[in-house]
Amino acid sequence: MFYAKDQHGNYISAEKASKQSSYFCPSCLETVVLKHGQLKIAHFAHRKHGCYAFSEGETAEHLAGKKLLASWCYQFHCQVELEAYQEDFRQRPDVLCRFKDGHRLAFEFQCAPLTATAMFQRSAGYQQHNFKYVWILGRRHYPQRNLTQQIAQFIRWHHNLGFYLIYLDTVYERFEVLYGIQMADLLPLKYMRFFASNLKELENFLHIDHHIRYFRLTNSEQEKQIRHLVFKMHQRSRQIYRLQNMCYERRLSFIDLVKGVLTAEYFPPIYRQPAFLWKARFCLLFPRNAKNTSMKKFLNQHNIFIMPFVSLNQFCYSEWTEFQKMTGKIDFSQNYRYN
Repeated sequence: MFYAKDQHGNYISAEKASKQSSYFCPSCLETVVLKHGQLKIAHFAHRKHGCYAFSEGETAEHLAGKKLLASWCYQFHCQVELEAYQEDFRQRPDVLCRFKDGHRLAFEFQCAPLTATAMFQRSAGYQQHNFKYVWILGRRHYPQRNLTQQIAQFIRWHHNLGFYLIYLDTVYERFEVLYGIQMADLLPLKYMRFFASNLKELENFLHIDHHIRYFRLTNSEQEKQIRHLVFKMHQRSRQIYRLQNMCYERRLSFIDLVKGVLTAEYFPPIYRQPAFLWKARFCLLFPRNAKNTSMKKFLNQHNIFIMPFVSLNQFCYSEWTEFQKMTGKIDFSQNYRYN
């Protein structure tokens, strides 16, 4: 933390504090220690863990990010507070902006792991007390080849940007927006990137309609999908092995079945498991008539990410509708049979 109270109850910044004096946490009132070395930014830390308002072991990235965000917030001509503890709902935004019209904007710079439940509770706290809020992510949460629940829970959707995430790079001192995020079975995540050097640039970018569309798979990408599928078959993936056995019992070709349910375009990044798994399983269980089958049997928490900021029902329904159109073209009496 950057601010603590002295013995008289006054707020003191870590940069102006002295190691000869005593300081206390503004929230739990326990003694805190001033840390001011050559590598880390000056800050206070608790002697013992257990404070409900302040996380321990802040990284240099988190400390630097809070200061950077605060310096940029002054562009909006508002009152800016670092680590302003909110007694009403026992939360402490990293940076808080108070505007003349009365509305408040909280910035959360998330560098450490955070469960979906904890993130949802903190977001709900802001909503219930009429705070606007923004989650900004650190480098730990940058996606690699595949999306994970730890990252997916921060995703938002807007018609200007599609599915998007906002990052803060404290080394280059800039925002990075990943937008138009989309996925395809057996391929790396696809997205576009934009860099903003301050909050004004970021705000302007977010308000532009970027006409997001799902990319069509190239021939090369389709070939790569099949190569990855064959590789997973050799790896003896448990889920694929089960589907292979189901195909064998029905005298069907597993690879041909998967080819039949792979889409020609990328799709929303909502699946925690490859979409072809539930689609192939569906075709095997309901080869004739699937109109009365419940969507929730297949598109549920086992297959879909938890995304508190996205209305998932509309995307699940759209995916389900497109898939039913696809299954209507599959003829199990002729296709996918072994010779």
